[in-house]
Amino acid sequence: MPEQIHTFSLELTMKLINKVSEVNGFNGTWAPIEKREGQTLKQLKAIATVRSVGASTRIEGSKMTDAEVEVLLEKLTISKLEERDQQEVVGYFKALDTISESYKDILISEGDLKNLHKKLMEYGEKDAWHRGNYKQLSNAVEANHPDGTKQIIFKTAEPGLPTEEAMQRMLEWYHSDMETNAVLKVALFVYEFLSIHPFQDGNGRLSRLLATLLLLRHGYSWIEFVSFEHEIENRKAEYYKVLMQTQQQRPGEKVDEWVFFFLDCLLNIQSQLLNKVKTTNSAMLLAPREKNILSFIENHPGSKSSEIAEKLDIPLSTVKKMLTTMVENKTILKYGMGAGTNYLVETKSPLRKDLMFKLTNDNRKTEFLLPNENSYIEIKKIILTPLFPWTLPDEWAKKIIDQAILFEITGLNNKGNLYKRLYSLISFNYNTYFQPVFTLHHPINIPLSLKDKAPNFNEYPINTTIEIIASVPIIEFDIMFVYDEV
Repeated sequence: MPEQIHTFSLELTMKLINKVSEVNGFNGTWAPIEKREGQTLKQLKAIATVRSVGASTRIEGSKMTDAEVEVLLEKLTISKLEERDQQEVVGYFKALDTISESYKDILISEGDLKNLHKKLMEYGEKDAWHRGNYKQLSNAVEANHPDGTKQIIFKTAEPGLPTEEAMQRMLEWYHSDMETNAVLKVALFVYEFLSIHPFQDGNGRLSRLLATLLLLRHGYSWIEFVSFEHEIENRKAEYYKVLMQTQQQRPGEKVDEWVFFFLDCLLNIQSQLLNKVKTTNSAMLLAPREKNILSFIENHPGSKSSEIAEKLDIPLSTVKKMLTTMVENKTILKYGMGAGTNYLVETKSPLRKDLMFKLTNDNRKTEFLLPNENSYIEIKKIILTPLFPWTLPDEWAKKIIDQAILFEITGLNNKGNLYKRLYSLISFNYNTYFQPVFTLHHPINIPLSLKDKAPNFNEYPINTTIEIIASVPIIEFDIMFVYDEV
């Protein structure tokens, strides 16, 4: 039977209990690492901070890369923050720094949340009228897509008394509930905060800051050394989808899907953190040039020795000697032979399910990198959004045929071999599909679908492109692909 927690319904299945146990069990693994890895963790925290600031602001529409964020934060004392993106980045950094320094003293009260919001929005010139105060106008949760379009995810609490009462009820529940497991309380607090959307702007960013704050207060100290925000950015489509589907059931909604998503994000970043500690430890034993090579390969998987030598301005003979030593010490992995030899830093990525990307007239192509033989992408559903009114399925099906809409998948391996395969959209349509949503009875696995057999290990990394092709310059659909990825 589902449990009633606050206003939510949550079924405490064995699957859920096991995931909670996995997240909580990591604390035991982490405690001895935290005691002995002082210098390593200092580096990881600095990296995680930049990634968190960059990712959380990009989710809300910022265009700044992590590299640009890092430069900006290094030059804070001399920067004049004229651009909106810069203002948001610095505000997020200041709020995150406050949480890191003072989380034990932040009591999760209305005043504390308003103060954090004020700090988050401190540098935004256009935010002066609302920073630190609950919203005065109705707002809604919107997804900002790469093509500049927006999509309403769900409506939120009305301003004034409804928002004030909802916030008071949420905080009363949080402080009085002594039975619900801490990590579940954090997941539900973040969800309820997003559903209320109490401030005029900045709610998404503040919700991710609150996730870090609450986890720290409940003893999950490891959260400072890896980026929760970066995980959300990587799963942005899934994040919005889960929020929308769950919130549409309000009030009294069943929140299982959101909780599983939240826990899965934490489990993924725990795995990433252990890998980062291992990699950073190895890097600390390296000479400065070797560290530079390792960092370059991490950011450019599939690098060749000549490319490394050119970019880092190190003699090729020196690079080759260093690479040989690093492979022998298992710091990096070597793939291929002769001129095709390339190098990777080993990462073990978990399966990520129900991810999405959208192709439109303005953006007809997307790219993926498959770094090693354990990597794959599997397309399992195609969702079309007709950009015209229709009543009968024949109307949109005929448009697909008339416009000859196809998509082409290409794969370029590290030997320079190019593989291509074309798929017609209409081939996935069945008479039973009354909506333009095609569930693929035979999912498209990349790279297997390109060669009908698994590539050899020395063919990786493989650069993959998925592109829409049509007989007309303007197609009358937006096309969403749903896929799993390792």
